Amino acid sequence: MRQQLSFMEDRPICVLMSLREEYYEAMLSGKKKYEYRTRYLKDVSDAYIYISKTKKSIVAKIRFAKPIIGNALDIAELAEENEKGSFDDIKEYLHNDIGYAMEVLSITPIKEVTLKELQEKFPDFVAPQSYYILDKKPELLEFLESRIK
Repeated sequence: MRQQLSFMEDRPICVLMSLREEYYEAMLSGKKKYEYRTRYLKDVSDAYIYISKTKKSIVAKIRFAKPIIGNALDIAELAEENEKGSFDDIKEYLHNDIGYAMEVLSITPIKEVTLKELQEKFPDFVAPQSYYILDKKPELLEFLESRIK
């Protein structure tokens, strides 16, 4: 099956994803190799990372591999293999449902963009609860692409 591509060139779909700072820091250090979600895209993706609560800023772009999709038990077992002690938390988070495990392929820092700056430049900007597709917001996507260091 052909990889789903966005409207711009031949690149993966790009999203804006909300993430807690401690998870982002664990990814940066290499300690956290996967991001787990209850729903997500089914192919390779690029995700701009919005750090909620502590920073309220977009700080990086992460390339995620095509997700491993499985039931809560399978994904919790994968989590335990990669992050000892995470089995129960992931199983509970997935509520015995389908889960997505996206391997972190690369992290590219960007010049940080604060929530205030985003709201000034894009008055309709809303921080994501989970994630949303940036390809549907080309002006915002172009702005974020310009912030890559």
